[in-house]
Order: sequence, then C-alpha cells, then structure tokens
Amino acid sequence: MKSNLLKKEHKKITKQESRTQPNWKGKLDVENKARIEEIKAIDNWARQENDARKTEIANLDNFAHTENDARKAEIAAIDQFSKAENEGRKSDIAALNQRCDAEQVARDAEDKAINERIEKEIRDRENAVSELQSRMDSQNDDKARELEELRQRMMKENTFLNALATKTMSVYFDAYRNKAYDGGGEENLTFNGSLCNVGSGLDVDSGIFTAPVGGMYFFMFHIATHDNKKALLSIRKNGDEIASIFDQNHKDNHKNSMAGQTIIIDCQRGDEIVVYAYTGTWLTDFPMNHYTHWVGMLLKPNEEEVNMLRKSVEEGVDPCAPAASVENGLE
Repeated sequence: MKSNLLKKEHKKITKQESRTQPNWKGKLDVENKARIEEIKAIDNWARQENDARKTEIANLDNFAHTENDARKAEIAAIDQFSKAENEGRKSDIAALNQRCDAEQVARDAEDKAINERIEKEIRDRENAVSELQSRMDSQNDDKARELEELRQRMMKENTFLNALATKTMSVYFDAYRNKAYDGGGEENLTFNGSLCNVGSGLDVDSGIFTAPVGGMYFFMFHIATHDNKKALLSIRKNGDEIASIFDQNHKDNHKNSMAGQTIIIDCQRGDEIVVYAYTGTWLTDFPMNHYTHWVGMLLKPNEEEVNMLRKSVEEGVDPCAPAASVENGLE
C-alpha cells in the first residue's frame, strides 16, 4: 500500500518538474531531494503505521480467534443444550403422544359407552313409545268398542222406549151394529163391522176380543134400547162378569133410551173380553144409525209385556214394526 502511494507521489513530482523550464534544474534537484526526504519520512511513517496496523490486525486476529473459539464453545454448549432440550422435548412429545393415545383410547371407550347408552336409551324410548302407542290403540279400540256398545245400548233403549210408547196405544177397536138385536139373549153380542181394529184383537163375527198384549185396558159399551123392551147386558172377562148394563122402558114411555158402561181392567195376554146379552135383551140399530158401539183400548202394557219388549229389543227385533191392523169402513 505504501509503495503505491510513493509511486503516485513520485509521478506527481515528476510531472511538476517536467513543467518547469530547464534553467530551474538545480532548484528542481534540491526540491527533488527534499521530496525524496519527505518521501522517505512518509515511507518511514507509513511503515510504522503499517506495522502498527499489522500489530492491531494481529491483535484483532487474536481477539477474533479468541472470540470465535468462545463462540464455538458457546455454540457447542448451545448445541449440546439444544440436543439435550431436543431429546427432552422428544421425550415429552413421546410422553404426550402416549398420553394422547391413552386419552384417545379412553375417549373412544367413553364415546362407545355413551353411544351404546344413547342407543339403548333410544331403543328403550322407542319400545316405550311403541308400547304406549299399542296401549293407546288398545284403549282407543276399547273406547271405540265401548262407544259402539253404548250406541247399541242407546239405540236399543231408544227402540225399547219407542216400542213402549207405541205399545201403549197399539191395541184399540170400535165395533158397531147396523141392525136391531132381537136374538133373545144368553149369548155373546156380535157385531156387523168395526171402524178400527188395530192389533186385530176383536173378532166382530163372534164378538170376542182376545187381548194380544197384557196390560191395563179401557172398555166402553153404548146401546139404544128398543121400544117397551129391556136391555140387560154385561161385560165379561174369561166368562166372569165385570160390569153390567140395565135399562127397561116403562109402559107409558114408548121412546128409546141410551145406556152405557165404562171400565178399566187389567188383562193378561190371551184374556177374552165379551159383551154378554141376557134373555129378553132388545137393541135398536139401523144401517145409518149405529147406536151400539163396543170400544176397547190398551192404556199401558204390564210389566211382563215391558220385559218381553226389552228382551225383543236385546235380541235385535224391532217391536216398532207396523202391527197388523184391520180397519173396516161402514157397511
């Protein structure tokens, strides 16, 4: 580095000298020597400085080597520490992995147990719901069956009540005569026709009413007496006299008179009710004037008939079906 500086300085001086005139040559030599001395001084100074720099560089190199060795030692220590820490971290990581695996296995076992428990709960709930649904369906069927039975009972009860109401007035008749009676008596009074005969209990030809239904009956009999003739009749039940009718004109009264009788009696099914004419009975009747009327009507069926009605309803028979009836017009 110093030789380069000297060479540059020498070239500079040479250039300056070459610019001077030749007569200045002596002066230039003096100056040249001075410059040479200066150069030597500078070269000595540069050498000293170079040696100082070398010393400094050597010191710096020693310091750098010392620092480098220290850093190498520190790096080696750090490397060992890092390796030790790395091994420790590896051990920790391996332990953590083992712990995680164990935790995972435990979680899997817990999940499996929970899933099995949930599935069991779901199955139990489904079975409970199915059982409840079955019970509800069974109860609904029972309730529907009970409702149907109740409906059937109500229908039967309604049919029974309708039948009972209908049976109360289901038997009635009104028979008449259209000609005078002069048969002499001791016989059942017969009739020539009927205005109505619901229940077909009355036989107008024989005059016998046979009760088709047991119960309380209303009977009414009206007649018109013949001139100067008596009328002696009775209402009989199964041959026993229940009520009588008596009327007889006086010798000074040649006009007809009206007589009648009304009774309410209890009859059993099959009982025979008749109007019986005694000896000497005469009655007045004409085709257009029906004085004689034999009327009967069922007021209320008895308990036996009510039970028979209920039994018929329970057996599915409708007692309200229209009963046979005979209604004859006037002849």
